[in-house]
Amino acid sequence: MAEYYYFAASLPMLRMDKEIPITYSEFMAKAEEQLSKSDFSDLKLAVFNSDDKKAALPIVREWQEFQGNLSKAICRVRAERLGFSGYEKAVDKNLESLARDIVEKNPLDGERAILSLYFDFLSSHETGSPFSSASLMIYALKLQILEKANAFDEAKGRAEFDKLYKVIEGNIKR
Repeated sequence: MAEYYYFAASLPMLRMDKEIPITYSEFMAKAEEQLSKSDFSDLKLAVFNSDDKKAALPIVREWQEFQGNLSKAICRVRAERLGFSGYEKAVDKNLESLARDIVEKNPLDGERAILSLYFDFLSSHETGSPFSSASLMIYALKLQILEKANAFDEAKGRAEFDKLYKVIEGNIKR
């Protein structure tokens, strides 16, 4: 994989607790100009919710595996809380513990906790060269996480909930 010193060095730092400094679309437009066609094709595989379960790139495969395992752990904990049986316990006790913490939170805080775990997972994989195409894939995934995290608007969410609740309430009264 190639090294992209100038491009990587020109990118703003990403932090979960800060506003997003560049959009994913802006990043991808710049990446298309700077990366080789092959590396840019690989970069397009680094997407937040990928349907491609056979990614060839190690970081994308690891990302998909972590995302899937966390999702399964959360589903198991929720099913257990609702009294459903037949779900096997997670092999990874740490992931099971994280899932329990997430399920205990309100939905918005739970979603934020999940996104923070994703962000931390990716940060822990930034061990190689910060100028490599693999690091740029991690950057792309982190941008998508931040975009999702910054899209939460509590007032809009409450308004949508109230609207849906009134519809349900109206259907029940009929």
